[in-house]
Amino acid sequence: MMLSAPTSICIAVSSTRNAGSRVRKQFNTLVTRIESARLRLAAWQESMPSIMSLAERELQPLVQAYATRRRDMVLLLDRMYRDEIKAKRERAKLSKLICSIASELADGRDDPELKAIFRVHGGDDGDPPFEGAEFMDMMANVFGVDAEEFRGMGSAEGIFAGPGSEAGDDDDENTGEQPSAGRGTRRKAAAALARSQRQAAEAAKLRNAVRDIFRKLASALHPDREPDAAERARKTALMQRVTVAYKADDLLALLEMQLEIRQIDQSDLNGLSQERVSQYSKVLEGQLRELEQQIAIFEDAAFMQSGGMLPARPTPQALSRRLHVDIAEMRGKIKAAAAELEAFQDAGLLKAWLKAWRAPAQRYDDAFWF
Repeated sequence: MMLSAPTSICIAVSSTRNAGSRVRKQFNTLVTRIESARLRLAAWQESMPSIMSLAERELQPLVQAYATRRRDMVLLLDRMYRDEIKAKRERAKLSKLICSIASELADGRDDPELKAIFRVHGGDDGDPPFEGAEFMDMMANVFGVDAEEFRGMGSAEGIFAGPGSEAGDDDDENTGEQPSAGRGTRRKAAAALARSQRQAAEAAKLRNAVRDIFRKLASALHPDREPDAAERARKTALMQRVTVAYKADDLLALLEMQLEIRQIDQSDLNGLSQERVSQYSKVLEGQLRELEQQIAIFEDAAFMQSGGMLPARPTPQALSRRLHVDIAEMRGKIKAAAAELEAFQDAGLLKAWLKAWRAPAQRYDDAFWF
């Protein structure tokens, strides 16, 4: 899809308040929104590679360095638990701290030593017993039915279809009766068919509207009909743009091309019929939806990569700023982790620290960038 707008499209709107004026205003509004969406998408497409390159080049090594120090901390705390810390309350707190760090580090990586330490201090493998009698009892409680009845459902399909679903199927099979199609059902089916046919006819009209512009442009720009080499090269480049726009159903780009090569002028746009402008608006609505969907992919990725620290509709500039903040924060966390590793070699300092320690609330992990 073309992201540049070499020639702005606008249809003159009369001061008279009528259906034609409303249709033309809608067309102009859609053009403005599409041009804005193009710029937003272009900004993401231009910025995202450099942002992700910076994250990979600077943030990822810091995240890995921090994880290494945190792993060293788990090993140190486990040794202190076994050799130095004897008070029951301190040992309980230390186990919680070990499990907290080990759980964070073990997520998504294969580290048998870390997982073993996690289990020793009261954790598990992170695999809940979603099978057997315990699972069936739990699910029966969720659905609010008797556990024996729930076990009788058998397959997973029967479970998630809901209680009583299989019994209803058996009743239909035993009686051999087929649901009858009443008059109301037939009317609904006929209405649905008519609606589908109208929608198909409307879609065909919209395709033809775009195709007509493409054919006019192709006729004017066909390079094989041009004897001059330089002009043939120019038309070839223009025809490539036209083809890309047509394949993407980019009506706005095709209209811009018509203005650019002076195949039409402003008076031609102003003279478009209400029906044709309405058709063009419907095509533009589809273009706008497609652009917004592409932008949403970047925005959702940015939101996740920032660990949820950005608004729901972030900008490339906001994502870049968040990345630099994360890099600075990670450097500070590495320094703090190194200082703690050195301090906790001393059992007395560790005991004093444990007295004030409280289990932290969960937050998004910085490694979301990856």
